[in-house]
Amino acid sequence: MSIVSDPFQFDYRRTSTLNFKEVFHAHPEMEFTYVHTGRGNLIIEGRTYSIEPNTLMIFQPFQLHRVQIHVTSDSPFIRTVIQFDPALLKPYWATFPVIERFFLDLQQQTNVIPVHSIRESEPIITHLGTFNEARSKMNAHEIKEEFHFFLLGFLRQLKSLGYKPEDNSSLPARRHHHRAEEVMQWIEEHYHEPFRLEQLAEELHLSHYHIAHLFKQATGTTIVAYTQATRIRHACVYLITTSLSIPEIGVRVGIPNPSYFCRVFRHTMGSTPHQYRLHIHKRT
Repeated sequence: MSIVSDPFQFDYRRTSTLNFKEVFHAHPEMEFTYVHTGRGNLIIEGRTYSIEPNTLMIFQPFQLHRVQIHVTSDSPFIRTVIQFDPALLKPYWATFPVIERFFLDLQQQTNVIPVHSIRESEPIITHLGTFNEARSKMNAHEIKEEFHFFLLGFLRQLKSLGYKPEDNSSLPARRHHHRAEEVMQWIEEHYHEPFRLEQLAEELHLSHYHIAHLFKQATGTTIVAYTQATRIRHACVYLITTSLSIPEIGVRVGIPNPSYFCRVFRHTMGSTPHQYRLHIHKRT
């Protein structure tokens, strides 16, 4: 089965009304998430950051992270999520070289600060609402085109705020490409298939023991647990963005047994897939 995901995702003011405990995961897309309301913690690459209202979180491709928000009846978790394939912007870089350098720094540098405080009244945040309102009047082709311009405007405004990675050298270091990232990329490409450690080890030219040891050392979790988390993350996207039945979603993410899929989902997310669809990641 070949799974093709959208090259971009824009969810405006996505709302969770139950405690939000994200699985420890990474993804190949670049992500910006703005927290309108909600308080909790971001755990990313071994460090913990406090999350409060008016916080912008920045996630690089394949960067391990987990968000945990304590939700109450008076304080739901409301955020706007922008997630996209960095390749979407390549056609524009010849015209916008300054924005290109800024974006590549955000995407690749090791010292990118993952949280940034931005008031909701700032143009960069009102830009989110403006795009959301405009896209409601567009067809699918128009949305795809306008999303590119929206991204360029968003990056330009973020740059204008003076946001930049902490850097004390003229040649900033890039994120080290750890073998664990190769494992994550392989899992991202094969999560919907039956998992075989032998196949993974063979394709990465490492022994079973060595690859399992490297991954556990780098991430704090096992390859099997990470594969399961990846499957559940993709299941969440299907639950949010499609009307597919829960058994069909299980098949698409590599867990074809419906009862086992529901059991794994509940263990990971704290609710059944049906409850998740209804209460946690509703679009507004």
